[in-house]
Amino acid sequence: MEDKKTMSSNDVNKGKHGYIRSIFMHADGVDMLFMVACFIGAVADGSSPPLMMYLVGRKFNKVRGAVSASSLDLLTHNVNKVALYMIFIACGGCVGCFLKGYYWTRTSERQAARMRTRYLKAVLRQDVGYFDLNETSTAEVVTIVSNDTLIIQDVISEKVPSLITAGATFIGSSIISFLILWRLALAIFPFIILLVVPALIYGRILLSLARKSRVEYNKANTIAEQAISSIRTVYAFVGENKTTTEYSAALQGSLKLGLRQGLAKGLAIGSNDIAFAIWDFIIYYGSRMVMYHGAKGGTIFTVGICTAMGAQ
Repeated sequence: MEDKKTMSSNDVNKGKHGYIRSIFMHADGVDMLFMVACFIGAVADGSSPPLMMYLVGRKFNKVRGAVSASSLDLLTHNVNKVALYMIFIACGGCVGCFLKGYYWTRTSERQAARMRTRYLKAVLRQDVGYFDLNETSTAEVVTIVSNDTLIIQDVISEKVPSLITAGATFIGSSIISFLILWRLALAIFPFIILLVVPALIYGRILLSLARKSRVEYNKANTIAEQAISSIRTVYAFVGENKTTTEYSAALQGSLKLGLRQGLAKGLAIGSNDIAFAIWDFIIYYGSRMVMYHGAKGGTIFTVGICTAMGAQ
């Protein structure tokens, strides 16, 4: 029994990894080069915001307090130097954003086109009895081919680069916060859970609802495509009312799922208000560090904004 449980758990783990690998199974050598460039661009795009906030904090520290005439030239030099660094980071982020958007879109289109071709070849290799014995109709096959490939193309072109960018922003923000003021970053870090956990819960709920909604939409699309492809038969047997009734009934399930999806999205967006409570704690604890530990205001601002940016 234990061996069977172990084998089943291993099969599940292999299945999970297989799902992730299967997204890129249609990539060739050129696509691999595109994805490497895309990965570098997504990391550069995600790392630029925390670096920019770090330079903004440095600028705040340099202009604080009263400025005398003798130190005005030095202040102007320091501020111009920080501004020049910000321009360099902005240019690097712009290039990274271009690489992320352009090459991920290119490779997603290439892989999706290759996927559609292989999908169609696999369908055409089936015997005629396959379409008679299975409930899948011709219209539903066309719908599945188009919808599935569009979903995978959307994952490769948008979801994957967004995930890499968000991960780079989180890691970069955490590193900068702990390097410049680790006491404040360590005090704020546990509050990130208040932002991450609700997002994960609502994300799983929305994903489940999206899958169910997709199934309901496929049912309605199948009814509409069958009626349009056989419009002469429908008109000859006066089946307009029956088809309309079936189509409306098929849409009722997607309507209920859409209402639940809207409620889940509202709760997910509303949970972001926890960031205001986190900012209250940052202001309170940061002001005490400025008064009693000699911390600088720009440093407090950098740690706070980087923590909030990385958590969201």
